[in-house]
Amino acid sequence: MGLLDRQGVFLPYLHLLGAPLGETPRYSFDERVAAASSDEVTGIGFDADEFDELLKNRSADELRGVLDSHGVAIGELQILFAWHFGDSYPEYQQMARDREQHMYELCGTFGIDRIKTVIMTPTDLPPHAEVVERFAAVCDRAAEHGVSVAMETQSVHPGFDYADTADLILDADRPNGGFVVDAWHFFRDPDPWTALDRLPADKIFGLELRDAAAEPHESRLDDCLHHNKLPGEGDFDLVRLIRELDAKGVDVRISAEILSAELRPLSAQENVDRTAAAVRKVMEAARA
Repeated sequence: MGLLDRQGVFLPYLHLLGAPLGETPRYSFDERVAAASSDEVTGIGFDADEFDELLKNRSADELRGVLDSHGVAIGELQILFAWHFGDSYPEYQQMARDREQHMYELCGTFGIDRIKTVIMTPTDLPPHAEVVERFAAVCDRAAEHGVSVAMETQSVHPGFDYADTADLILDADRPNGGFVVDAWHFFRDPDPWTALDRLPADKIFGLELRDAAAEPHESRLDDCLHHNKLPGEGDFDLVRLIRELDAKGVDVRISAEILSAELRPLSAQENVDRTAAAVRKVMEAARA
């Protein structure tokens, strides 16, 4: 089995909101889970902060019951940040550790085996060796909970790009620490293919498909958050990316995270149906 043999699509948290990042989700938890019960959806991601809001009024048993009744699994929890800050930022360090521990608790409650993390720039980064040490420590703590740590590079504000992330993953060298290839960030990176070549297959933990125009619409941030296109409807060479990953021996779930002002007005079910159809078409093209 390889990447080209994969069927279906995993939907990360940001894909299935019906609202922009930072606003209250338009789709309810129940609507999202029901829409994700499609045979073509392999699971969904969720967010620690939204879990906290839901758990103010609903029990964990009730939420698990909704998931179980639709046969939907949450396969990823976002988002861990600020763990990389140096000793001159003790308040951020404590915030990051508290959040990290809370995310492990949520993973245990809801049977989630992966957390997603990022390094947001611009920010003051410690020396590389210290960042590696801190990431390795996160991975070691996560391993105690049976959780893997998936790093997603951000190309919105360049400063920690694919080359830097490849260095981090390789130097930390933890079996449960790996890399998420998000197509938007990949194709907006200055030299993504070189970084990808350096990473062995077992360090690539995920592939998130989305498309866009060759040049960003307005700002990079605006393009990233509002002007994605369904896979196959933009200018990114997704077929090449899928084939290159398959040739490396990568075998991970296929995800789609399309942040689009055009998709948000749709119902949750329409969103899922259109996304699954687009992913299926791109995968068929990659296999041809």
